[in-house]
Amino acid sequence: MKKLIYLLLLISIISFVLNLIWENLQAPLYQGYGNFWQHLSICSVASLGDVLIILVLYFILVMVNKNIFWITKISKSDIILVVTLGFLIAVGIEKWALMIGRWQYTEAMPMVPLLDVGLTPLLQMMLLPLLIFSVVSLTTKSK
Repeated sequence: MKKLIYLLLLISIISFVLNLIWENLQAPLYQGYGNFWQHLSICSVASLGDVLIILVLYFILVMVNKNIFWITKISKSDIILVVTLGFLIAVGIEKWALMIGRWQYTEAMPMVPLLDVGLTPLLQMMLLPLLIFSVVSLTTKSK
């Protein structure tokens, strides 16, 4: 049980830090951005949501692999599933948020053709979970 708690805390902490950095770097691509300090709290809340998404991804892979410690040996199929699910989740969130007016992009946001969503949030949910799981995997192997 201690190993699982450690694992989940590690995923959460690394996820929060990396997503907070990403959220702050992409913040100027959204309308209403003023400066770093004005948006630090908004980006922090968004990063907490990102942590939840990444924990959901982790537990989906727990169910797929039927192993709570799947992360100690990430397979090619795990990588494909994480990237695919991250993409689908990001597209869904972006479409929903844009539709209800939760946020809007500036002209500087690179757009994904046919999907009409921003590229940076898609890359965030496709790449960061993979990076986080890989870092955690390396960290837990050395313990």
